[in-house]
Amino acid sequence: MDTSHEAGQPDRTGPTSSAGEEVPRRRLMRWSGVVGASAAGMALYPGTAHGAGVPVHAGAGRSRSTAVPDEVMREVYEEVKTPYRYGPVLPTPADAELVDSPSVFRHEDRWYMVYLVYRQQGYETRLASSPDLLTWTPEGTVLPFRPGAWDRQQAAGYIALQDTEWGGSAELRTYAGRYWMSYLGGAEPGYEGGPLSIGVASTRTPHQPRPWTRRDAAVLGPDDPDTRYWERSKLFKSNVVHDPEARLGASFVMYYNATGAGGYGNETIGMAVSDDMVRWRRHGEAPVLTPYEWHGIALIGDPQVVRMGELWVMFFWSTIDHTPNGRFDSFACSYDLVNWTPWRGPKLTSSTRPWDFHQATKPWVIKHDGVVHHFYNAQSTTGAQSIGLATSADLRGESDGPISASASHTWAYDSPRAAVDGVVADDPRWTAYNSPNTVDWLQLDFAQARRLSGLTVHVYDDGGGVQPPRQMIVEYLHGRRFEQVTGARWTPGGPRAGANTVTFSPVHASSLRVHFVHREGGYQRPGIGTYSGCTEVQFPAER
Repeated sequence: MDTSHEAGQPDRTGPTSSAGEEVPRRRLMRWSGVVGASAAGMALYPGTAHGAGVPVHAGAGRSRSTAVPDEVMREVYEEVKTPYRYGPVLPTPADAELVDSPSVFRHEDRWYMVYLVYRQQGYETRLASSPDLLTWTPEGTVLPFRPGAWDRQQAAGYIALQDTEWGGSAELRTYAGRYWMSYLGGAEPGYEGGPLSIGVASTRTPHQPRPWTRRDAAVLGPDDPDTRYWERSKLFKSNVVHDPEARLGASFVMYYNATGAGGYGNETIGMAVSDDMVRWRRHGEAPVLTPYEWHGIALIGDPQVVRMGELWVMFFWSTIDHTPNGRFDSFACSYDLVNWTPWRGPKLTSSTRPWDFHQATKPWVIKHDGVVHHFYNAQSTTGAQSIGLATSADLRGESDGPISASASHTWAYDSPRAAVDGVVADDPRWTAYNSPNTVDWLQLDFAQARRLSGLTVHVYDDGGGVQPPRQMIVEYLHGRRFEQVTGARWTPGGPRAGANTVTFSPVHASSLRVHFVHREGGYQRPGIGTYSGCTEVQFPAER
């Protein structure tokens, strides 16, 4: 093994261009106005590890328990949100049951994705390539099944030591002359079956579809002497980053999610550190991130860490099983790699398309040429899984962006989101059942204003408490107020179950409202009337 490098340091001091020239570091976002801001009155995230004795970055002027201010969290959200969807960009191959957990990097002027496939009762890791981050070609397997080894049935890999600078090269750094990944490993079959540990693998050719070199034993496992209470069953996805300032006393920092005794259950994110990528020691006793809420099973995992100036940002996925669209991607921020403040605003992903209706989770987020690319695991209405992509800009010139939905009243078991999920089906749906109003509206908000001259409402009818309305009226947002469209012509002439299409004089609007005049309901006969609902609203392509 090449040991000519400085101990504990990657072989390169900074990202390099394809021509071998060092790319100058630049601060893409300015945090100077809030760095060191007081955290008075701001509660730390539940479960945060305070890490007694953790060194504080010299000159930072911050306490190690300082939370990231709200205004900084909002700025990060505005920077990383990705409203445009493309997918599936990588479907499940014919020889596997599913794909999962993408991680994307750049090497020699081409993009590569390391991703998981579940087949033959276990995980393998494969490689795909792309010239543009949109079109992906499967290349081959890099962590195959390994008979007789500790990881013979499970080998789910994630790239390590990527350039963490936000908007940087996205290239992998080397250590000891090799490229690295960490991976989930295990000997037992089944979906994440049996005890699971973390292994490391390395190669000199990360762009080639050939097996990486693995060690004969795991580097972290649930039975280690220093295992903590929250990781005594399974250790899942890990992300290893290089900290050039060695804030925690080591150059390499690993974040990973795990579950405690008893197997499946609540998952949390913890950390470990290393000087050589092989010998790892756990850091702190408590997890650094725990789920937002605890209602039955709650999970948080698949961390990915990037750096924005002096701020570290961790992307992750979470699930709260009692809420609609309860699986989503989010982020947390930290100044010291130990204390993390979670974002509690809008989700980074939510299920908005048929191909990601049941799940839009497990992020890998990069910024390239000014555009944020958010890769994630997508599960369709049929249960098929693929890798999806969301971006901060419309890269193909064919998208009007997502449509969000809200309503004046919604029955507790329904959702306005169902009206724009791309699926015409009785379930899911939106209804105003048991509304106190005689008229309710469904509002559709577009990511950008668009030209509109008609729409189709698929009216729901269960023959009981929800039936076609007496009348439907369309309004558009004109300035600060909604106004009724002109020249409206409905087919059929009165509301019926199923498709109801209206054309009207063209408008340019960022929001529409469809008003439903209930057949019999509202304050007149609350709870026993007949109310309105729909399964989908569709818009024709505008020329």
